[in-house]
Amino acid sequence: SKLKRLPLPTLEETMEKFNRTLQAMQSDEHHLETQTSISQFLANDGPKLQTLLQNYNASADGNGVGSYVEEFWSDSYLAPDCSVVLNLNPFFLLESHPDPKTA
Repeated sequence: SKLKRLPLPTLEETMEKFNRTLQAMQSDEHHLETQTSISQFLANDGPKLQTLLQNYNASADGNGVGSYVEEFWSDSYLAPDCSVVLNLNPFFLLESHPDPKTA
């Protein structure tokens, strides 16, 4: 049987999850800046980008693609013939600034 398509989260759901995730890693001051950035994103570029993603998701559905992330997943993780762990493992590192006076 065929798996159900992944639902496309709303922009608001995505930003709420993003906000909650960062809150645990930020000072109150930095989190306030994050909330301001989220509000600006929701008022400006966010809706346009969400519409583009919705359109892409709809066209992917018509082409028999199972998910809006399927093409990215295939291109990034399944297609390369090199070691994915060494060459394509995305990550980021949160660390303090090396100069404590600027932290």
